[in-house]
Amino acid sequence: MNRLLLLSGLLLGVCACQPVNRETKSENPSKVITGRSDTELLLNNAILEQSNSEGNLQWKIKSEVTIYSDDRKTADLERVTGNLLQDGKIILKVKGDRAEVKDNGNLIFLKGNVVATDTRNQTIIQSDLAEWRPLEDILVLTENLQGSHENINLRGNRATYFTDTENLELLGEVVVDTINPFLRLETDRLVWYIPQEKIIGNKPWRVVRYEGTVVTERLISDGGEWDLSTKTLTLTKNIELISLAPPIQIATDSAKWNYEKSTIISDRPIQIFDRQRQIRITGNRGDMDLTTNIANLTQGVKGNRKINPAKFYADDLTWNIPTQIIDARGNVFYEQSSPPLQLTGDKAVIKIEENNAVVSTDRNNKRRVISVFSDR
Repeated sequence: MNRLLLLSGLLLGVCACQPVNRETKSENPSKVITGRSDTELLLNNAILEQSNSEGNLQWKIKSEVTIYSDDRKTADLERVTGNLLQDGKIILKVKGDRAEVKDNGNLIFLKGNVVATDTRNQTIIQSDLAEWRPLEDILVLTENLQGSHENINLRGNRATYFTDTENLELLGEVVVDTINPFLRLETDRLVWYIPQEKIIGNKPWRVVRYEGTVVTERLISDGGEWDLSTKTLTLTKNIELISLAPPIQIATDSAKWNYEKSTIISDRPIQIFDRQRQIRITGNRGDMDLTTNIANLTQGVKGNRKINPAKFYADDLTWNIPTQIIDARGNVFYEQSSPPLQLTGDKAVIKIEENNAVVSTDRNNKRRVISVFSDR
């Protein structure tokens, strides 16, 4: 009975179990307890609990086998299931092959096939090793870490789950996959705010978008925010998006990429480069539809073509990449080197592949002037 009191004092709770003498058989006829120290107590189907100072139950653990060491003031458990409670409701379920309870129940180590499930958001995190600190609302998981939640699968080297805020921090070789559409994010650190459906990271991001098994876009940035509800990535600094069909490269320092609608919008200078035709256009603001491959650049735009060299300026323009037609508006300037030519006007339609430009002027109801050039 003294040993039971010691165990209860260690765990600040109640042990609903039966002591087993080290010279008798356990409930499992094949298991005989021998050679155990007199300071150890072996219990079958034990329930360990801890309550706070107000008497509210904080956590409960059930194990098939529990060994309490009076010398070490620890409890070793086998085949463990446990619950973390908040306001009388279970918020986290954990299980593992083995566990060790230390520090008066304030520190619990879980080993082997560890699974933690948050009942509020249905997030599941699995690993081979975990450190559970119930009073601090922290669960740290390492070794073969992976997790899942609705449309998301993830993995990393280390995860810290804050059970009070439902935030998950991932560190080291982090990979996050969404299933539909298939998007993969690789980074070294991020925080997943599960109730808000947001992922935020300040380490470099590497993102790949797939259609089936085919890569359609690749993106890198210095970090960003991923809104899972709107399927939008808000990206910061050194952003480069590469579209493989057509072969387009987009660079900017700020962008919103909706990967479901295949649109990218920037309120900062943005550059679009057609790698195949060697055409580069830069605007102070811009957006592009990666489905239609039509780009709009505004508030001061300049462009150049390396093949059959030419350059042009305008306040705003629309670039239809499949047809290679540019519709330029406001203070248009067009220049090419062979044959030498300069055109200015209010509007221009430039047909790049035809090497054809139509520049028009119609100001203050004056007579409209149209300049046309074609080398055909």
